[in-house]
Amino acid sequence: MFTPQRRFARLLSAAAVALAFVSGAGFAPGAVTPAQATIPQIRGVAVVDMQKVLADTKQGQAARKKLEDSSKAKQEKLEQKRKKLEADTGKLKSLQGEKLAAAEEALQKEYMEMQQIYMTMQQELTQQESRVLEDIYKNCQTIIDKLAAEKNVDLVLIREDSTVLFVEPGLDITAELVKRYNAKYPS
Repeated sequence: MFTPQRRFARLLSAAAVALAFVSGAGFAPGAVTPAQATIPQIRGVAVVDMQKVLADTKQGQAARKKLEDSSKAKQEKLEQKRKKLEADTGKLKSLQGEKLAAAEEALQKEYMEMQQIYMTMQQELTQQESRVLEDIYKNCQTIIDKLAAEKNVDLVLIREDSTVLFVEPGLDITAELVKRYNAKYPS
């Protein structure tokens, strides 16, 4: 346990060390200069609207249709399960006692299965969408690299309402990207 005098002595020592570092006494002899940061010169900037790329490229349209079809099929399967549960719930009114308890338990189990199916379907759709987007983005990257080199652009930003508030129309290379994408990846 430290006495008040000992605490004060430790505090005073810590303050002296801090003062020595601030005044430079704790450093090796010689002038210490802060690092000089060099900012690279940017030749040009461009933007790409990836939502428009996904909507306007043939591959993006095909992917969206495939995802919609997959989603619709999964929703139909889930709707059939829901209708069966609804019908079974209606049958509960005619049951009593142990039969009612057993039927309620079975319905609860089926309901939980339906929720699990729904969650699995959502997860599958999300994974499917991620794979499709990853492929399209990867394909876009190779085209954007070439476009940027041709136009002497050092920085290409993804245009989103929340991140890029204003863009001079001449800086948007989306239409050229879509054109080249469709030529290189017909579907």
